[in-house]
Amino acid sequence: MNAAEKDGAHELVRSEFGWKLDLFDLERLRVLLVGPQRHLLAQHPSIFTPPFFPQAGGESLSESRDTLVIDHVDSDHALATWLSRRLTLAGFRVWCRGTAPFAGENQDESVRKLIDLRATQYIPVLSQSSMADELLLERCALAAGKGALVLLCKASEIEPSKLPSRLRSSTPADFSRSWSTGLEQIVARLAALGIQPDIMLDQGKAIALNDYMPTRVTIAKEEPVFANIFALRLPETMLVYDLHSALSTAKLDELRTSWAFVELNAYRLVAFTPPPENAIPSVKAIRTPEFLWTENPERDGKKTEDVAKELVRRSLTVVCAQKGLAWCPDRRIYYFPEREDGAWTQRIRHVDGRDTRVSLTGKRTKGWGERASPFLYQLSPKFQPQRDVDGSWNVLVNVYVRPTDLNGKVYELKELGRRRKVVTKNWWNKDWLPRLLGVVQALEAEPGLIRYGEGRRALTMSTNPLKWMCPVGLDVHALAGMVDMSEELAENRTREDEEDGADDSDGMPQAGEAP
Repeated sequence: MNAAEKDGAHELVRSEFGWKLDLFDLERLRVLLVGPQRHLLAQHPSIFTPPFFPQAGGESLSESRDTLVIDHVDSDHALATWLSRRLTLAGFRVWCRGTAPFAGENQDESVRKLIDLRATQYIPVLSQSSMADELLLERCALAAGKGALVLLCKASEIEPSKLPSRLRSSTPADFSRSWSTGLEQIVARLAALGIQPDIMLDQGKAIALNDYMPTRVTIAKEEPVFANIFALRLPETMLVYDLHSALSTAKLDELRTSWAFVELNAYRLVAFTPPPENAIPSVKAIRTPEFLWTENPERDGKKTEDVAKELVRRSLTVVCAQKGLAWCPDRRIYYFPEREDGAWTQRIRHVDGRDTRVSLTGKRTKGWGERASPFLYQLSPKFQPQRDVDGSWNVLVNVYVRPTDLNGKVYELKELGRRRKVVTKNWWNKDWLPRLLGVVQALEAEPGLIRYGEGRRALTMSTNPLKWMCPVGLDVHALAGMVDMSEELAENRTREDEEDGADDSDGMPQAGEAP
């Protein structure tokens, strides 16, 4: 911003609001941060991070004398960490050697750097063990040379003659008889030096308690867990149809809307069910050949298990077409369109037995004000058949979100992902579950069952998701305070996706997660 622009900004703010505007450009900020405001670098590590602003023991090495540095040997760990917690609870900024991250660092050098740049008081814990540690005594001597920087703590009886000469006349806070008495002496000395807590009391409690007492979010109570997986039953045999002429691509696409089949080659088809009458130019046979596909691992160079999976997918897409779902050639999926009377609202039986409704289509707006852009979305089922190690079959169902403009045109590339994020950014497991149930229950032939085919040739899929009983449950009240943070993370994630582009994933919890 040049001088004329700055003058214009000053005048605009003065005339509009009556305020005096003080502009801080990048160069002015830089000068302040290396001069009188350099302590801000250390006090805001989330902004000024390594490698540009190096650290030692987890603390910034930018000069800011605002931290109580507690030093000790391993045998005095219990007292040192207790003292650290208590001083943190009181609102002081505290660094303790026993809880600091030192991976890859020289501990002695790191403590010395903190004494030089961060310590408002250096608090060594003295005991018979620490008096035998030459490095700790050297650090005491280093701190003693910087004025009234050392506040000694005595964990047990010591020989003052072993201390650096400048500290021999100092009276240590006495923890040898009572830790609470020693703490009172420490706090009184800090008050006498004019060192006041700079962290609000509640914030200090939160820091200390979160470090040592993580929030318990589970309770000893059984809780049901549901997955987006549904049990499947397949026919035992596959029918084989030999053709006397190959089918065109157009004929194959038309046939797939009413019959599920797989091409073994251009002149041979396999299916679980017979085709519609006169639908294919098959070779006449007295009896249509069939085989036990579970007993034949391969047929005409194709694994029969893979053929079965493809037949399941195609069978379920035929059901989608029969139930009135529309075909999207762009995404190659069947989706729930709006009905003549408006949005597709589906009645569902929830997992807890409630009868309720859920919308499978809808309208959203991306942006605000003049940039507001309304659009439509429709839900679509994606089926992934799978066979478990125990031989049972099931279908993993993902819910795909298909955003379009108001004329029904599908968005492309990054804009497709951005619109999908607008729809789903506030959908959590409790929101995905009813939509998942709505998508599968809309395809039912009867309550609790999707069917393709009849009798022994029928393929059936349960519309009740697989369920397990977990021996522990979630504490809803403990988690309630985390909701705002989760929504904020979702909002940030959405903003990042809009800036960087978004992928084309479904956005739905995957198999094994609890909707």
